[in-house]
Amino acid sequence: MNIELTWEERIQNYVEKTGFPDNIFIGGDNRVVGTWIMGNDYRVKSSYYGGYPPTYLRRIKALFPDKKNVLHIFSGKVDLETFPGGTVDIKAELNPTYIDDAQNLAKVPLGNYDLVLADPPYSVEDCEHYGTTMVKRNKVMRALQRLKAGSHIVWLDQVLPMYRKDEFSVEATIGMWKSTNHRFRGITIFRKK
Repeated sequence: MNIELTWEERIQNYVEKTGFPDNIFIGGDNRVVGTWIMGNDYRVKSSYYGGYPPTYLRRIKALFPDKKNVLHIFSGKVDLETFPGGTVDIKAELNPTYIDDAQNLAKVPLGNYDLVLADPPYSVEDCEHYGTTMVKRNKVMRALQRLKAGSHIVWLDQVLPMYRKDEFSVEATIGMWKSTNHRFRGITIFRKK
């Protein structure tokens, strides 16, 4: 049986494993808050448009060392060497584990996963780069209601998706600056009730 870490333990592990400053903390409402400044390294390991900035996956992995079954939705070409897991994408040519629409995740056995990383296209312009259409974030969150209790979702976006408060709680919000001349993004960490 997996023993879940407290947020104090997660933050301590983050600092120890990454060597980055302790720049996230537990606020007065018992939610984790903070800001990550990712630096001026523009390289994306996957070389895919919109790929995660360097150190992002390492930081998330350090926050969740107790999660063993990870699913990357909107995966594109995610760096699975840094953070192994299953992948979901609508485009077969990207060789995802599951070729599926993130708005329903019908082919994905969500009950097998305890951590989901989501980084949807932020705008119509982004969708044009990917050759896809905009997703309805609320539909994705509705599909993720099939996760087992205690699972976490790490949602990287420029907006907070609509979600049901009786299904999910927000445990953390972290602002993320990639580098100069890049868009600000927010990381929202949900827990499935």
